[in-house]
Amino acid sequence: MVDNGIAMTGGPLRDVLNRLRWDAGGTGERAVLTFRLRAVGEERDEEIPFTSVAEILPLGLTLVDGTFLPYHRIVAVRRAGEVLWRTRRR
Repeated sequence: MVDNGIAMTGGPLRDVLNRLRWDAGGTGERAVLTFRLRAVGEERDEEIPFTSVAEILPLGLTLVDGTFLPYHRIVAVRRAGEVLWRTRRR
């Protein structure tokens, strides 16, 4: 499933993340989030395992280290090589 939209409150992206978290089968353990990181005038993509997500909130994620990651920074969600969600803003 690839969904190319995102609403202000996470929309389809938040739905995908909640399914990874709550659906049976532990599929979230194999998922990876790709997000856009800005540092010192440079942008690059970083990846983190879905297991690093502590909370799925209306406007973004809180990671286990306390970092807040807004949804607009997330560019893709993959599980075992399959794209579950990807932004169209690239």
